[in-house]
Amino acid sequence: MHLKVIYNPTAGRGRARRNVREIEEYLRARGSRVDCEPSTGPDDLVRIAAESSRAGYDRVVVCGGDGTLNLAIREFDLAKGTLALVPTGSGDDFAKVMGIPRNVRKACDVVIGGTVREVDVALANDLRYLGVAGLGFDSEVADFANRNVKFLRGSAVYLYAILRVLPRFTPRPVTLRTDSATRQESIMFAAVGNTRQYGGGIRITPDAIVDDGLLDLCIVHETTRTELLKTLPKAYTGAHVKSSFVEMGRGRAFHFSSETPMAVYADGEPLTRTPVSFGLCESRLRVVVP
Repeated sequence: MHLKVIYNPTAGRGRARRNVREIEEYLRARGSRVDCEPSTGPDDLVRIAAESSRAGYDRVVVCGGDGTLNLAIREFDLAKGTLALVPTGSGDDFAKVMGIPRNVRKACDVVIGGTVREVDVALANDLRYLGVAGLGFDSEVADFANRNVKFLRGSAVYLYAILRVLPRFTPRPVTLRTDSATRQESIMFAAVGNTRQYGGGIRITPDAIVDDGLLDLCIVHETTRTELLKTLPKAYTGAHVKSSFVEMGRGRAFHFSSETPMAVYADGEPLTRTPVSFGLCESRLRVVVP
């Protein structure tokens, strides 16, 4: 089996860089030919993944977290490439959803011996993502975490960011358009999920299925900061959906607009701004799973 290993040296606070030699050696010991290439930045990772997906490798192995994976699929050739994942990030939500172990050697065993599953690829203004996209409080928390939180990992990053952003947050007026209606809302945040979770285990769209051809929508309508703070911990189990100010939906397309542009984050990465149209790629991604 001929593998291309690509990695972001800064993923998981450097965890990918520290583990890449072990990954290379273990894959070779299992009989694979391995080419390895680090990225020098986000644009470079997009380029490497795109070129590798067209180069005839049996599998393109992404070493990193959800952010690295998000960049890797931006221009990935869905018709030709097959992607495998060794999760070495901070949250690794997509890996958890797909059942890929975080132990490096066990993940490498999946790379070589796993089965190929086709999964949906979501779009926000024609930019791809695999997990969950959000706007409002959600994206402001992600932005704060990316810019300011360097000393924590996993869900602790987002919990800390939530506590810092919440005191100054106010509801955001948006217009939501679906296939059947257009309405104006005042929201705390909205999340559009291709998978069930983000933020190191927050099950914001708990019933989302990665290959059902649909997107799951969670809208947290205007409420008090206190009520929002009380509800957020419930999202780790999906129990937030029972709150009176939480609305869930499902569909193939959603469109949000706002008078003041709002940042849209997906898989922990800044993706676009409102107005934003969410949908699904016509093609699916082939990914190796246990």
